[in-house]
Amino acid sequence: MPVDASSRPAAPAPRKRPVRKATVPAPSVDAETENMDAEMDEGAGGGGARMTQAERRALAERRILDAALELVARRGSVRMTLAEVGEAAGYSRGLPAHRFGSKTGLLQRVVLNIGARFEARRLALPQHRPGLDAVRSLVSTYFVRDDTRWIETRALLVMMTEGFMEDSELNPYIGEYIRSSISRLEQHIRDGIALGEIRADIDPTTAATLLLGALRGVLHQRLVLGDLRLDKVRDLAIQMVDRTLAVTD
Repeated sequence: MPVDASSRPAAPAPRKRPVRKATVPAPSVDAETENMDAEMDEGAGGGGARMTQAERRALAERRILDAALELVARRGSVRMTLAEVGEAAGYSRGLPAHRFGSKTGLLQRVVLNIGARFEARRLALPQHRPGLDAVRSLVSTYFVRDDTRWIETRALLVMMTEGFMEDSELNPYIGEYIRSSISRLEQHIRDGIALGEIRADIDPTTAATLLLGALRGVLHQRLVLGDLRLDKVRDLAIQMVDRTLAVTD
């Protein structure tokens, strides 16, 4: 007996094979570094002999630190972003994060850079003897400013103010900077006591703290008022050091 075709069970639908999506491998660290190196080449400009990788990195780091210093001096570190630092330095928005890891890492280097520049200025002055002469030299260095806009000083004082705010990420680095500055001056005073040039009843830590606080206060007033005669302040400060610390006959 013939079977009606319509009564036969329907054949199962063919199974669809899953389509595999092509995966794009993430860029390797080496590839990312090459991209950043190429960018640093562009930021360095094309003139002259080709720079080595170490030279490109050093130049990029210097430009980024200088840009961050200027932004902090103008607007403070809280409002500063890594992206605008990169643009201000002439590179991409992502290069500062690539070089310094985070905003905190960059600000730490800015603080260290300010300290290194101050030390370079101090060493550029005529060599001094240990003790009282070293204290006088440090006071003179505080009033030496080759930057007419006072970018370094302005940035440092801004970060010192931000450093004591609640939950400030700057606090450890600013605190270490201040402690190292006091320690350096304190050692000069100890040397002077040992040499018989500075009074033995002077407490080195207290004297160093008071003197540095007074010097920074003067610089703060100079930035606000703009018309202080720093040469006169410097000369009087050195006289006060002699009258307060030096052993009298």
